[in-house]
Amino acid sequence: MNQFYSTRELSELCGVAETTVKRWSNMGMIRHHKTLGGHRKFKLEDVLEFLNKNNIAIPEGRIEKITTEKKYAESIDLGTEILFIKHDTENLSQRLLEHMLAFRKDETETLLVKALEEGYSFAEIFDLLIAPAMHEVGMLWATKKLNVGEEHVITSNLTEAIVRLKSRFETSRAHQQKQQSRSTWKRSFEDQQMPADAATHALKEEAERRQPKARVVVCTCADSEMHEVGLLGVSLVCQSAGFEVSYVGGTVPFKELEKLIETVKPEAVCMSITLAGLSAEKLRRYELFRKFLKQRGIRLIIGGQFFGEKKSRPIEADLRARNCQELEQYLKENFEMD
Repeated sequence: MNQFYSTRELSELCGVAETTVKRWSNMGMIRHHKTLGGHRKFKLEDVLEFLNKNNIAIPEGRIEKITTEKKYAESIDLGTEILFIKHDTENLSQRLLEHMLAFRKDETETLLVKALEEGYSFAEIFDLLIAPAMHEVGMLWATKKLNVGEEHVITSNLTEAIVRLKSRFETSRAHQQKQQSRSTWKRSFEDQQMPADAATHALKEEAERRQPKARVVVCTCADSEMHEVGLLGVSLVCQSAGFEVSYVGGTVPFKELEKLIETVKPEAVCMSITLAGLSAEKLRRYELFRKFLKQRGIRLIIGGQFFGEKKSRPIEADLRARNCQELEQYLKENFEMD
């Protein structure tokens, strides 16, 4: 199948603004196709032809890098396009589940990337698409319709897709920040009529002066906890909200976690708890950890399937988030975000 580039991806490849790419396409300099949603897509062969014809030099390895990242980029099937147009998240989640059960890694990633491009927040992607699909996977495993090996492969494939989605988000955000920096420099140069080197120096000094202190959040599963899919969602919600995320992952002893916290000094710790029937000793350790955080003015946010279990008293926390959207709202209401 053909590989397609979006306007944003082509702008990243050529090192120009998206408006420039749209102007090229409006002038007929490069052929484009439109999806049902009205988004421009550029075939790989048309991109290469355009670059050669216009003598646009691309740094070595950039095409290969973007092409590799775009393994998912075959044109998404018509049925899924229609579901996105209808905002039918229930059936989109079902479509995601079908890809996961068939071990279709590229299609799984394609659907998640498409959701991000269509404007879904990370909280919505996890709550409305991933969570229902993974719930069904869990039910299939519980009823022995999936074996342990199959469940592990499905989870591993989904985790890889989420990690690559995270990489795309970070690349896109870095590109946007670079474009904004260029625009700010241009305005400074034009408004103050400074020599280029003086304007650059002045802009750098101003940026350093205004640079806010990094707001850090630690995302972890403590001790025996190993399930990280939900925690990846939490980390992306925090990152998209402007936090610098220290992602620790699963199976971290409390003592080691406390050492890390003393070093990075986060404003909050997000912890996923899935194990049911926690022992009295384990609950005591969680309470000691909560007090450790409280003494340092650090908020504790917990979430996970633990909420559904009834065998032990609940763990206290600043927020017991039932989903990613609830976490997102809490961050907006309790932190001054950029």
